[in-house]
Amino acid sequence: MVLSDLLFFDAYDFYYTARRDIFLKQNSNMKPDARDLPEARLDTLLKSAHAALDEGDVQSGRELSHKVLKAAEASGSKRYEARALLCLAHCDRMLSRYRRAHRASQRAAQGFQVLGDTSGEVMALTTHAFVSINLGRNEEAVEAALLSVRLSEFLEKDEHSVLSYNALGVAYFWSHNFDKADQALATAIEFAERAKPPLSVFQPKINQWWTQLIRVFHDRYYEGALPSLALLRVHRESVMRLVPPPQGGSTAASANVTTEAVLLFGASLEACWHGQLDQASDDADALSGWAQRYGTLTWLSALEAWVRTEIAWARHDWPVATLQAAKMIEIAVTVEHEQLACLGHLLASQLFTAQGMDGRALDELRRLRLREQLIRSDCMETRENVIDWQLSLRLGQQSIERLELTARQLEKLSLEDTLTGIPNRRNFERYAAELLRTGLERGQPPCMALVDVDKFKQINDNFSHHVGDEVLKRIAHILKSHLREEDMAARLGGDEFVIVFKHTDIQVVRQVCRRITLAVREFDWSGISAGLQCSISMGMARAQAGDTVVSLSQRSDSAMYDEKKAGKALA
Repeated sequence: MVLSDLLFFDAYDFYYTARRDIFLKQNSNMKPDARDLPEARLDTLLKSAHAALDEGDVQSGRELSHKVLKAAEASGSKRYEARALLCLAHCDRMLSRYRRAHRASQRAAQGFQVLGDTSGEVMALTTHAFVSINLGRNEEAVEAALLSVRLSEFLEKDEHSVLSYNALGVAYFWSHNFDKADQALATAIEFAERAKPPLSVFQPKINQWWTQLIRVFHDRYYEGALPSLALLRVHRESVMRLVPPPQGGSTAASANVTTEAVLLFGASLEACWHGQLDQASDDADALSGWAQRYGTLTWLSALEAWVRTEIAWARHDWPVATLQAAKMIEIAVTVEHEQLACLGHLLASQLFTAQGMDGRALDELRRLRLREQLIRSDCMETRENVIDWQLSLRLGQQSIERLELTARQLEKLSLEDTLTGIPNRRNFERYAAELLRTGLERGQPPCMALVDVDKFKQINDNFSHHVGDEVLKRIAHILKSHLREEDMAARLGGDEFVIVFKHTDIQVVRQVCRRITLAVREFDWSGISAGLQCSISMGMARAQAGDTVVSLSQRSDSAMYDEKKAGKALA
């Protein structure tokens, strides 16, 4: 989830030591007293800011970080400017001011990149991934976390890999790619356990619990009933074994506000799903107390509203459940936590369905679709800036070897479709162009098939974009499973896919396409959502002398739309 980084401060100790000599060398023309005093003072202020964060006093932490930032800007200390920005991003993230945190983490990553500080850049990228998640920008979050993972491979400290894989796991589970989330979090735990000395596995383990919580929530939505909670209990027990018992008569297991609140939320929600409503209510009351400790409205209050909705639903107290669901959405929107706002709409829709109020349930799904469209529109407006930011960071690097390495990393990230995991349009165009060039020269022309999901807009409108995304993932898997290793299935965008067949007879291509069409038609789509049906249309063409990727695509596209107009699919 978005816990305060339990590993974050240990990583900073390494960071402070590693960069001190570089700072002194860069400022060697200063008098010793004038040089040492500012650094000592800024260092003290930053450590005080971290201590305030650890104690839950985020406002004080932010004020101290802001002082460091202004002092660093005035003195020209790029290193402390980047560190202050990263601390500010953490403060704003904990205060649920995600847009401010987004800007600060972006600037911090840029600063660390210019300094050549890979350690700092990894931490800034993981923070940027978490903030992007909260804003609903899942693709940006996955990209930032993936880049952090790759950069952490060049560092000797395992805590960087733990932080990076943990962020990647969270980015994946909010993108509803639960299997990849489990894999990334398991990798984080593996790095933590094999470190010498071993690192805490608390954060990735609690995120495994969260992954299962969100999976159960979505399974209930798609299936209409709660699935088995056995795995949820396993993860909860694994987390609770890591929580130290209260000491000195205190009822708190730790001093971390966010951690306590998240633990109470998970326990309350699970108790509610098990029918232990009194216990769930007690935990919700305790959660409320922790949420108020920040002294300002945060996403923790949205969690409280969520669990109170579930408790009221279990008691069939429909007015209270409806009120709390609306409150959850309102708080989430206020604190810019788009993920919780979307979950709130799904929760409200389930409530109305449970009451037999299908019209109002559909209204909530329409609101959900509108919110998703707004998020995607916001993402589209910032995507170009994000890419420019990433490129500018790397173009500013003086080391040619590092530039080439980073370019290869970015290239790899830019060739895969984030949702389905298959090649994207850019990858397809590159591969198809090469096949056309070599195939036509050797008299072995490739073939192409355009694929379009029939009435995909109606699927989104009637079942929500979540279901639409699942449909696209399953179709991508079906396409891949029917192809040879040298063939390529790619997603062009939206509901459009393409298959490039390396030298193959057109009749063989037709047979493969028939099998794919039949496999899509016969797939059990009701397992994703009751009443869901899906089919595809395909158009094929074989390359001819003088063909380009565009001309071959156009012929395939025309063939596909001839199929649609005729109202038939391959059989």
